[in-house]
Amino acid sequence: MDGTGGAPASGMNLEETDPRPIVCVDFNGVLDRYTGWQGPDHSDPPGAGAAEFLCALNENGFRVVVFTTRYAPRVEEWLAEHGLAKWVAEVTDRKPAAFVFVDDRAVCFRGDYGRTLEEVLRFRAHWEEEP
Repeated sequence: MDGTGGAPASGMNLEETDPRPIVCVDFNGVLDRYTGWQGPDHSDPPGAGAAEFLCALNENGFRVVVFTTRYAPRVEEWLAEHGLAKWVAEVTDRKPAAFVFVDDRAVCFRGDYGRTLEEVLRFRAHWEEEP
């Protein structure tokens, strides 16, 4: 995928063809309305505002890479089915050198191990919280 829904030319490194800073966006729980693991073939619909978010990242000069543990071709199909592929340059399960990561299961390390441990111990994803 190259931001227009197609793959970069064979043998070309995406960084060579697209120098924009990368924003890695997680699939489950960020782009989709994750309702919990229901098998490898199950995907929930996009979260409210997902399309606008991806579009805005592109308009603000970022290259969007979807970072997921899911099977990348299936995620690419999901993006296309929901009209989101045009804003995504790549889908990967490997951690790229990104400017920032957007993930529902992350704790931001700010230099203080004690505080980070506290956050890890209290952590709950947004979809795990009581309404």
